[in-house]
Amino acid sequence: MEAADKAEELVVRHQNRRAAHRYGVDEDAHLLLVKLGSTVPCRIVDLSLNGCLLRTQDRFLAGMLVRVEVAFKVRGFAFRFSGVTQWTDRRNLVGIRFADVPMRRREELAEALSEVEAENAMKAAALAAAKLAAEEQTRAKEVAAPAVLESASPEPARLSPVQIRTEVIEARVHPLKLVSPIRDGAQPVEAQKSADPLAEPPQAKTGKRERREQSRHEVDTSAVIYLVNVASRLSGRILDLSVGGCRISTDERFPVGIYTRVEAEFRLDGLPFLLGGVTQAIHDRRQVGIRFLDMSTRKREQLEQLIEEIEELRREEDESSK
Repeated sequence: MEAADKAEELVVRHQNRRAAHRYGVDEDAHLLLVKLGSTVPCRIVDLSLNGCLLRTQDRFLAGMLVRVEVAFKVRGFAFRFSGVTQWTDRRNLVGIRFADVPMRRREELAEALSEVEAENAMKAAALAAAKLAAEEQTRAKEVAAPAVLESASPEPARLSPVQIRTEVIEARVHPLKLVSPIRDGAQPVEAQKSADPLAEPPQAKTGKRERREQSRHEVDTSAVIYLVNVASRLSGRILDLSVGGCRISTDERFPVGIYTRVEAEFRLDGLPFLLGGVTQAIHDRRQVGIRFLDMSTRKREQLEQLIEEIEELRREEDESSK
């Protein structure tokens, strides 16, 4: 127990001495011991501009101030840096300080870390939102249950068990109607029932849909949807794409509804993309619309450039077919 306390104290002491902010990651890595010429498989626990923390599969016994090379990939960037072991707990944790990093590679690492920071912030916000939604749902059930019982109690003899059960179900299901997905060509329920003369004209909403459709372009490439809150994935293909979002056809039935935090991973013209977002519409049980959120400047510029190339290619095809 005393050895474990000393190891923990060592970790805390070295963390306090760090000069650069570290970001939590979880990626495969390989640690090469230069003098021995042997490779140690491991995973990166956290990463900064100046170094990283690794967790080795086997106990690390090489010690401190040992020349090493560490290779890893993060956010689509592949890195291989020289360095030296700065500290170790003599078990599975080893801290590496990078050495002689070229300026170009350092800039690429800084860009990758900015994307990691945005992704971590998005995941933290999604978890906080899910927790808040669960708490609000619990409070709503606690408030609604006495109200339903009170409304049914004055004249119990006039209601059959089937009627009482129907009223309870409707009271619980009704709030979900406000966020139910709208299929293509369908009007929202509120718009169908509203008789308010000041309500927004239908043609204004139609124009908004037309502008969105004009900005999207048909593509056909494989994709993966990651459901952030439940840590599961679905494979499929992208049907159309814009800077603001995409529509994906999944191989399996899409298990959740709209306003669910997701990540869409795909390749376009050889460039990898992993973009966070939220499900915006469920067209059917195997087609889902996603709105992108928290996109980095580099990814947005790459996506805009690719979409411009798609537009140019389509224009050339249209002109050649005339």
